[in-house]
Amino acid sequence: MTSAATPKGARRRSLLIEAAGALLLEGGFDAVRHRAVADRAQLPLASTTYYFASLDDLMAEAAAHLCRNDEHGIAARADAVPRRRRGNSATAGVLAEVFVGESTSIEELAARYELIALAARYPRLRDVVTERRHSLAAYHSALLAKSGRIAEPVHVGQLIAVEDGAIVGALGQPSVSPLDATRDALHEVVGVLAPQG
Repeated sequence: MTSAATPKGARRRSLLIEAAGALLLEGGFDAVRHRAVADRAQLPLASTTYYFASLDDLMAEAAAHLCRNDEHGIAARADAVPRRRRGNSATAGVLAEVFVGESTSIEELAARYELIALAARYPRLRDVVTERRHSLAAYHSALLAKSGRIAEPVHVGQLIAVEDGAIVGALGQPSVSPLDATRDALHEVVGVLAPQG
């Protein structure tokens, strides 16, 4: 049994992942450094290299941790949506509320897209991004079905791309709400990409 597999090792590893995730949210991926993570977790500096093969591995685990937390929020919001047929405007509003969310911070949204951008340079992040994309597609399909809509997988991917573009565009403009920008962008396309069944 390795030290990481013991209860104490698992706790320490979890503390390091949570600390790296908090730093990622506060300052982006550049903030995730061995010393900063160890300090935040209140563990010895050597623990970061003991429990993780590289800083890339630690960043990937932190990113996956943030994605899981984000998906818990998405799942809770999606579960709260009642099943009923919705028009284009209502469907766009539900999608925006579930996948952006009023309570999702700008830092959380920025981390989502920084992760995607950095996946091109960090191979370990690619798996995290791919897994998240599959998960989001499944949530979208279920929510559209709840709203009396039909969407092929390719169209679900296009809806996600529209959301991504709206959110990223809004992040660069402090006066624009990501939630409102996403709702407006989806309203223009939801009837074409996810028609009523």
